[in-house]
Amino acid sequence: MSQFVIVYQMIELTLIPLGFLIATVYSMVGLGGGTIFVPLLVLAFGLPAQQAVGVSLLAIMFMAISSTIAYAIQKKINYKVGLLLDTLDVPGAFIGAYVTTLIVSRWLAGLFGALVLTIAIFMILKKSTKTDSNDAFKLSTRVVAYCIFGSLLSGIVAGMFGIGGGIIDETVMIFMLGMSIHMSAGTAMFGMAITTIAAVIPHWLLGNIMLDYAVPLVIGCVFGAQLGPFLSKRVSASTLRKILGAILVLISIRMLLVPFL
Repeated sequence: MSQFVIVYQMIELTLIPLGFLIATVYSMVGLGGGTIFVPLLVLAFGLPAQQAVGVSLLAIMFMAISSTIAYAIQKKINYKVGLLLDTLDVPGAFIGAYVTTLIVSRWLAGLFGALVLTIAIFMILKKSTKTDSNDAFKLSTRVVAYCIFGSLLSGIVAGMFGIGGGIIDETVMIFMLGMSIHMSAGTAMFGMAITTIAAVIPHWLLGNIMLDYAVPLVIGCVFGAQLGPFLSKRVSASTLRKILGAILVLISIRMLLVPFL
């Protein structure tokens, strides 16, 4: 029996390097990693879906906080834009949840997958960049309108598909605001740190966070989220966009397969 416990604990400890690797790559481009954490915990570790989501959210919360600190030191966060992109997340999530009662969610996932794939292609092909400066973004009517629109849309996406709205936030910042990916990544992680704290609380109260799995995953994510921003500032904007595009392609493939599963 003791040998079984030791093997079981060793399996859980593999979440440390997995969390480290995933957090390193995802924090480089400003994404949370829920689209990979949840399937990993369900398929590889056998957690029920609700508990996998709870553990994933806790890991992403610490990952976002850790990377926010790193990006803040680099001065790669636009705090005003980050806060604006969080303003309508909650109402948007309610709208998204309601939409799922009107349309078959599997086909919605497929449509969203096609949208993400399109975004990924444009992300990879995009060439022009802007400067990494907070001063470049005055709170004009256009900027505020784009951010509020992006916030509502990211909330709808979260409510419809149960994934973070980081994809939408990044798209708005890079394509609509003309922000560089270095700045958009830091800003996205800052916004994510705020929203995930609120999301973790109900899962904690419902008992969906299994500490045996959460603690090693959090440890890996915290350190990976420090390495990601460190590597990000040493990588060109073009390369980072290609990395982000590649991740979005993987996410889109997963969403496109949902109607056929």
